[in-house]
Amino acid sequence: MRLGINSTSEKAGQSLCREKCCTSCQCFDMALPFSFKAQTIIAEGKTSQIAVDTIRDWLQTTSLPLLQDEFIVIFLISSENKIDKAKQIIEAYFRIKNGYPKIFNNIDLNSEPIKNIQKVAGVCILPNRIDNKSVVVFGKLTDTNYRNVQLLPAIKLAIMYIHMVQIDDPPSDIVAVVDMEGVGFMHLTCIKMDLALAYLKFIQEALPLKIRAAHVLNTNYIFYRGLNLFKRFINSEILKLVHPHPSGMKLEKFHEECVPASCLPKEYGGEIPFEQLVSRTQKESKKMQSFLDAEEKFRKCL
Repeated sequence: MRLGINSTSEKAGQSLCREKCCTSCQCFDMALPFSFKAQTIIAEGKTSQIAVDTIRDWLQTTSLPLLQDEFIVIFLISSENKIDKAKQIIEAYFRIKNGYPKIFNNIDLNSEPIKNIQKVAGVCILPNRIDNKSVVVFGKLTDTNYRNVQLLPAIKLAIMYIHMVQIDDPPSDIVAVVDMEGVGFMHLTCIKMDLALAYLKFIQEALPLKIRAAHVLNTNYIFYRGLNLFKRFINSEILKLVHPHPSGMKLEKFHEECVPASCLPKEYGGEIPFEQLVSRTQKESKKMQSFLDAEEKFRKCL
């Protein structure tokens, strides 16, 4: 498979690539290494061939690169198959990612900054999905020393996880669960506003993944200080998805109303210990380097 084309549009893809890039452009000869097939997702009823064809035809009328069907499928699912919304997300995806190369380019999973942030914050992708649809990503500090927190590699790692949850089997949406235990006032000094606002802009306008909810556990005044810092930059739709849960809440109620126990680490009512889940997630993330490199190379063809 070649990037930006499929068997029904190869000729158009070749012509478009030659117009947009130079004849030596290599993006045309590579495909993002998704592990699923668009036809499988279509057969499961998550989107339709008509919707995929509509987006592909539209792309040929824009200055955007052609996308392989698997990438189109991800944008359609993220927009709940609303064509106009999918177009908006695609346009914002390339505009924002290419507009902030410091954040979205050169994501090296073997770099020391990213290795260090993985020691500071544990993040895991739960193997069970809510209703077999929604993927759950859980995170918390494993090193509470604020001096060890660096925002840029943390954001780069978060971007990698966004792609990672979709590379094998795109979920309908994502549920984020963050435990604030160990977060103190000095952690707020680690925030770099330019980086945080750029990432927030991406989340709100260009995220190719629908957010179902963001649950914040063990909230305290630090959470609300941080929220107030960014509140004027967050749209109302996103704010409605953020659910704070104070210390001492009953896990049974959380399981019943928010996230089932089977979709959480053992320490929060699940079956697999948090540390084991983090180790498993980090091990599986190693496969993402080739995807990140290919995705960046593709975007640079614009």
